[in-house]
Amino acid sequence: YGEDALTWWAMTTQLDTVLGRLQDHSDPLRCRVFLRPSFGRAGGRGSPQFGEFDFVILAGQALYLGESKWDRSPEKMTGGVLQLQKVQVDRHRLFRFYVDEWAFGTYPSWRDFSREANEMPQLKRMVKTIAPDGSLLARNLQTVLREIRDHFGRKPEVKNVLLYLHRGASAGQLPAAAGNGFELVRLDYSAIAHDEFVRLELQGGRWNQ
Repeated sequence: YGEDALTWWAMTTQLDTVLGRLQDHSDPLRCRVFLRPSFGRAGGRGSPQFGEFDFVILAGQALYLGESKWDRSPEKMTGGVLQLQKVQVDRHRLFRFYVDEWAFGTYPSWRDFSREANEMPQLKRMVKTIAPDGSLLARNLQTVLREIRDHFGRKPEVKNVLLYLHRGASAGQLPAAAGNGFELVRLDYSAIAHDEFVRLELQGGRWNQ
């Protein structure tokens, strides 16, 4: 039901379309996808927790950090531009910091990383702290960041994506762009709409609409 089901549908059956609209020619079968990786829910100023992405795509050359919105989301459009909430924008900035500093950094341990990173101006501007060494959040982050490092080998281009899922909306009803430097991908889900739910069937090892 809702955005979660639609995001799952988009990542498992429409990844080639999503990549194509991002002008990315990566082979979907060689990509990796995290669905709703959680990095804590408390959040707030000074907290190391920062919520969860709806999806993260490890493509050929680029890392896509994604938020999903469907046509029933409360976010407002201004002049055709769909704006995300500050907490969502900050999540992307913080995770990019982790990618730059930890996944492709040279720290000998997470403890050394957290000690030094907590004093960095860019982290202080976000009013966040690094996940404590040994915490569940630190372990989860290291798992995802290790996958990113192993997949790319060297630091990839990091792009922020807003996936807007709609049910056959007309062009005038759709956002023309996303704010805060996000790339907008619009995807019509009317073919799988079943009242308020998504309807898929597994046939021959593949999900069909």
